[in-house]
Order: sequence, then structure tokens, then C-alpha cells
Amino acid sequence: MKVERLEQIATPLVNKFYQAHNVRGRANKQDAVWVVKSPVIIAACRIQNRAGALFLSTLFVAEAYRGQGIAKQIILEVLSQQTQPIFTFAYAHLEAFYRAVQFTCVEALPDELACMFNAYRQQGRNIIAMKYQP
Repeated sequence: MKVERLEQIATPLVNKFYQAHNVRGRANKQDAVWVVKSPVIIAACRIQNRAGALFLSTLFVAEAYRGQGIAKQIILEVLSQQTQPIFTFAYAHLEAFYRAVQFTCVEALPDELACMFNAYRQQGRNIIAMKYQP
């Protein structure tokens, strides 16, 4: 299966995918969105620019396609195209997955991301802050 970056005009397609699977978060036209299709979208993630910091979010693979390495394939493609650090908030049970693709846990975050992280933690999300350094 091939990972491809969506054109901005196709952003509504990924949001329909997220909505159909009850995924939090919505892409906007400023986000860089990557998908895997078979032939419809079966996996997606996005990179947001948050006050100059890149933020990987909303990585999701449809349940019927899990366990096939698709999430890893998307992440590796996204990372191969980046030249600056990327932050993400990983659910704690996925820490090993993110470590396997070279993310490391971090304490310090850019201000806007730190505010987001604290808000998500207050909502009860069991997340950890991680960073990929190309």
C-alpha cells in the first residue's frame, strides 16, 4: 500500500474518514495530510504547524487494517520528508511504537504545545510528549 500526501483541496475527504471512525481532531487546509488508500482512505495522519513547531497528530488506521504495519509505513514516510523536529503526544500504551520510529520522550515543549499537552492531560488523556529529531 502506498502512502501519499493529500492535496489541500482533498482535506474534506480525510475529515470524512476521521468522522466515520469517531476520531478526535479535524484537518484543515494548513495541515499536511498523509493517507493510505485501498482504494478508499484506510489510514491517515497530519502534521500541523503550531507556532513554528511541527506537530504530528491524528494518526489513525481503520480497525480492519491494523496489525499490517500501515501506521509505521505512514510515520516513516512523513518523517523522511521532514527537516525539522516533530513533536507528538502519544498515548502511553503506544510509547514503544513511537520509540521504534525514533521518537524520544521529552519534558520541554514549545509554549503552545505545552498548553495543549496540559489541557489534554487535564481531560484525562494518558499521553506522553515525544519528539523526533531528523
